[in-house]
Amino acid sequence: MNKRSGRAYIFVRWSGFSHAPGRLGEVGWAFENSDRLGRFISFHCGAIGNLGAQPGLDHPTWTEKCATIPELIKIMAGGGPERSGYLERPGYDEVKVFEVENADPDLALQVVQRILDEPLRFGDPLQETRDILTRYGTRGLPMSRGFSAPFLWYNILPGRSVAIRKLPVHLFQLRAASEAQAQTGEEVEDQARRMALTVGDVRGLGECFVARVRTGFIVGINIALDPHLPVSESCRISQKVEEAVRAANPKIRHIFVQVLPHEAV
Repeated sequence: MNKRSGRAYIFVRWSGFSHAPGRLGEVGWAFENSDRLGRFISFHCGAIGNLGAQPGLDHPTWTEKCATIPELIKIMAGGGPERSGYLERPGYDEVKVFEVENADPDLALQVVQRILDEPLRFGDPLQETRDILTRYGTRGLPMSRGFSAPFLWYNILPGRSVAIRKLPVHLFQLRAASEAQAQTGEEVEDQARRMALTVGDVRGLGECFVARVRTGFIVGINIALDPHLPVSESCRISQKVEEAVRAANPKIRHIFVQVLPHEAV
């Protein structure tokens, strides 16, 4: 992620909003706020007023700011502090995370403030959630029109849905996948070649190809051995090459070793 990158979050409560029992599902939002140098400042989170809210009730639009993932989980799981003028926080069940390369938290906060400045305004909560996170820089969020229930809109969002309590583990997995993608194919190839040559009886190397998969790499490499070796011995050596390359880089998910006579490389 670059210096102005960040993450956006969309939460879902499967049972819906307590003041609108006929509305299936309820969504909340959050995004990371960082400065121009990429230094994390805080999380902003909240939810937009439900279409089913009744006149006379406090407007269920709310927003909070927190500094850590545990605080964010506590708030979005329904454990946030009660504040005057707000309804009790709903507890959300699951969350999807979106990596944002060119985040603009200031623009997203302007949209949030505009919504908060109109306490009697009851718009489409899905569309307004989408507006906030789109202004933040999130891409690929579908329009909300045509969805009879918020959970249907949430279900077609890209990405994996995880239970809120598992959010820290999910973020760790996303970070690991990002680090794997940061490593270039050329670096992986160089490393694979070096490790293959450390195995005894390997006389040389032929072609090597590297392909990127979602969370790592696939490597194929040709090794040159004495053509007079028994097949069983060639298999043993190729297995050692595979083990050495895989041990040196856990981001290599699969490796294929082809044995060639020394004269062929």
